[in-house]
Amino acid sequence: MNFKLQLLENDQQISQNILNALIPELDKYLKKSLNSIKNSLPSVIKNIIQSTPEYSSLIGGQLQYEFGVPDPGAKLAAIIDIWANNLDIEYSAPSISANKIKAFFSVSIIRSNFDDVLSSDAALVVDNLRGYQLPWLEWLLLEGNKTIIKKQQVVLGPSKFSRTGYAVMRESTQSWRVPSEFAGTIRDNWITRAIDNAEPQINELLDKVFQ
Repeated sequence: MNFKLQLLENDQQISQNILNALIPELDKYLKKSLNSIKNSLPSVIKNIIQSTPEYSSLIGGQLQYEFGVPDPGAKLAAIIDIWANNLDIEYSAPSISANKIKAFFSVSIIRSNFDDVLSSDAALVVDNLRGYQLPWLEWLLLEGNKTIIKKQQVVLGPSKFSRTGYAVMRESTQSWRVPSEFAGTIRDNWITRAIDNAEPQINELLDKVFQ
């Protein structure tokens, strides 16, 4: 008894069918992986920000006294939570192109104009006694080395008139600005530098998820 087997599809059609069969499984895998990234990345971002010189200085160093922030821990926690909770993943499902399966995703976490954090109460120091508000976070992120307060300088030392207990602003022949080592602009500031320096940790997370 003789059998004759004839393939009704050519190699290209067979390859196309295999790719079509793989797409649902790949889509399922990618969605699960991206969900894992969305759950894990906020803690990575928080750790990165908390390891920066700016954070340390705000929590109990020069920047806290320069800005006169009386409750930096609470304010920083609120601001970092805004950034972490704003994480958004854009996903383009797998498709076949040039006989290959391609998919796309991007992750965004920091708004380019910083309006989400700058509109927060945590971005302000409210001085009810003197009747004004200080936009300390805007100064830190956006104002660079610009003069902020003319003919005034921060004098460090214990003082009952200080919001932090250790610094007051006095008249001076010089003007006050954000200390140059911490100064930032919209494209180069505390957070953009932190994210740039975090590339190894982020890549490590991606490698782990897609391993």
